[in-house]
Amino acid sequence: MAPDWSSIPVDLLRLVANKVHSLEDYVHFGAVCWSWYHAATSPKNNNLKSLFPWVMLADRENNDSRGFYSLSSNKVYEFDLPEIVGKRCWGSPFGWLVIAGTDNMEIQLFNPLSRASISLPSQTTFMGNENENSIMHYWSVNKVVISSNPPNCIVMAIYSCYTKLAFAKPGDHVWSKIRLDNTIGTGFSDITYFNGDFFIAKFTGQLLVCDFSGIDPVAIEFAPSPPGVADEARYLLYLLDLGGELCMVFRYFDVIETINNISMKTRSFEVYKLDMNTKTWKQMDSLGDWSLFVGNNYTFSVRDFGYTDCRSSCIYFTHDYCQCSDQISGNDSGIYNYKGELDGPMKKKWRWEDDCIGFNAKDLKDVLQSHEDALVITLQVRGYDIGKVLVD
Repeated sequence: MAPDWSSIPVDLLRLVANKVHSLEDYVHFGAVCWSWYHAATSPKNNNLKSLFPWVMLADRENNDSRGFYSLSSNKVYEFDLPEIVGKRCWGSPFGWLVIAGTDNMEIQLFNPLSRASISLPSQTTFMGNENENSIMHYWSVNKVVISSNPPNCIVMAIYSCYTKLAFAKPGDHVWSKIRLDNTIGTGFSDITYFNGDFFIAKFTGQLLVCDFSGIDPVAIEFAPSPPGVADEARYLLYLLDLGGELCMVFRYFDVIETINNISMKTRSFEVYKLDMNTKTWKQMDSLGDWSLFVGNNYTFSVRDFGYTDCRSSCIYFTHDYCQCSDQISGNDSGIYNYKGELDGPMKKKWRWEDDCIGFNAKDLKDVLQSHEDALVITLQVRGYDIGKVLVD
């Protein structure tokens, strides 16, 4: 007699699901039957944050599907997701996306695996009565972060050209503004939820924390900017949790001007970790076995346990110059190796990783044999093994 897998108690299934480390195995776990699916997607399941993430690829014209790149299997998985076509997306460590429409002004929490969605207040409620006749453009909402696994979460946003803060919960009808301390000016670069608090980074590097203890939440200063960076005019900065440490990442770039356009080129990174007791910053010389992923959509860290294609002590970055202007051209994406050698006090030799060799659907259009049966040759380029050569 075949075993009845659906009869396994749900509490036991949750224990098993919490031991899964691969997102692919997690999806396969939920595909066994409905009881396994509900155990895997239950809000009580706290394992999603520890899984190796999938990186959502850019949308394609006239295509409802979206590609997700797996860091653990080095594969791209396609999902038919018409719900997010033409919408701005922000990621989270809980498997949910925040999606914002540019036509109907709706904002939702959306789970691309379960297809569940939770409505948030409309983008029009950010403005209140300040400018009811204004048309909010595409970059009005600049950054959105989730505190915990929906629906029991707080969502915080930077909006209005990086000058204002607001929060909402599922079920709210309007976005509530975050009041600013009288000594704090505007200009916010990033938000992260760390150890039970929302932390906000200003463009100057000053760190704020949101105080929800009073009737009206207020953002107050928590730590000054890291030393020696305020004079550098051209940088972007990000906040993230790196192995239990709150870190600030500075991304320095050069401006390249031609007759026809303006583009940006990333040239170096600096990472600082914060001492929560003394509220002082220390520059990190190495990321150890961690990799960082930075960008406007979501910033996070991944630890290399030896069974992923992630390069340890590297920073993966995406094009992110809407903070400067939405007219910036080009595509400044790539990988930086943070294993720099000290060259005097606080100076590093940064090593640029050249553009990766890869293939897309256009490259494979005239391939005669299937991709799975392709011959793979390993090459060594600048000391790195490259295993992505397709020979037809």
